[in-house]
Amino acid sequence: MIRKNVSMEDEYLQKLQPFLDKNNGNLSAAIRDAIELADAALQGHESVEGALEHFTQSSTKYPEIRNSLIESGECILISQLSFRWLIENTDGILVDDELVSELFNPYKIKNVSDLLEYINARSRNMGWGIEVSVSS
Repeated sequence: MIRKNVSMEDEYLQKLQPFLDKNNGNLSAAIRDAIELADAALQGHESVEGALEHFTQSSTKYPEIRNSLIESGECILISQLSFRWLIENTDGILVDDELVSELFNPYKIKNVSDLLEYINARSRNMGWGIEVSVSS
C-alpha cells in the first residue's frame, strides 16, 4: 500500500460525488471505484483521448451518419410498425446468398468476433440501440 497526499479542485470532487455517496464519504474507496470505471471505459480504446472522444461524440455522430446513409441511398427510413411486421413475418426464412454477401464482406469477417464487432458497429451507426452477443 502506498500513501500519497492528493489535492484536487472542487470541480473534480463534485464528479466523484456519486462514488463518495456510495462509499459513505470514503475518498479512497471512491477513487478505487472511479479507477475501476475508468479501466472498463478504456477497454477497446488505445488511449484516454480515444475513449473520451468515443463517449462524447457517439451521441452526436448518429444523426450525421444516419443522414449521410439516407442521402447516399444506402439506407432508408422505415416506420417502427413496418419494421416490426418485416421482422415477425420473415422469422425463420433463409436469406439469399447475394444479400448476405452484400451485408457482410466475407474477406473482412474471418471469425465470430469479427462478425459481432461489425454488427454492433453497424447498429451503433444506425442508432438502433441494440447490441448483439453470442455465447458458444
